Amino acid sequence: MNTPDGPSPKTCTSRREFLRATSTLAGSAALGSLDPSRRAQAAAKEKAKSAQDGAAREKPLIIRGHHLFDMLGPLGTGKSGHKTLGPVVEKIRANPKVPIKVVVGVDDICAPCEWWDHEKGHCRKSLKEHPQDNENSLTSDKNAIRVLRMKPGDVMNADDLYRLIEAKVTKKVFAEKVCVACRLVDKCKETYEPKIAAAVKALSESNP
Repeated sequence: MNTPDGPSPKTCTSRREFLRATSTLAGSAALGSLDPSRRAQAAAKEKAKSAQDGAAREKPLIIRGHHLFDMLGPLGTGKSGHKTLGPVVEKIRANPKVPIKVVVGVDDICAPCEWWDHEKGHCRKSLKEHPQDNENSLTSDKNAIRVLRMKPGDVMNADDLYRLIEAKVTKKVFAEKVCVACRLVDKCKETYEPKIAAAVKALSESNP
């Protein structure tokens, strides 16, 4: 329709713009209609997802097979007097979603340890008294990874990994299939079940 001064002004320049405008208004109305509790739940889910995504991108801890079991006590209690194992345990307890890469041989506990011989690639502690310890530790590494049906280099979040250990490694399996080569197995097997239970519980409670 024309006016004396020229063509009539248009409120929308095209049908497409009109539809876009109405769609935006409808979306805003829908968000506004959410009650506060639902908005809070949605925000919490988004925050949790962001935290999980961040953990997934985090550099994994490198842990050898038998050290997964050496950490059980400290993981459950939060206490460790070991100079290099203790800090690793603290990282896991602080973030149970931290990824762990399982390996055979030197790891994030061995490498900074004063007893580790980097040139020869073995632990010097008790080497004279127990010369087979290093070979037995490698055997236990391989046994642990195999029993969990994993492969060296596989990565899994810490809390999921310890739930897997609890599910697959009974006291009998621990003594006869994982640490069978270790000279301390008879002592360790007596406390294995309460320690794995406590570790899994601690990581579950720490989980955000």
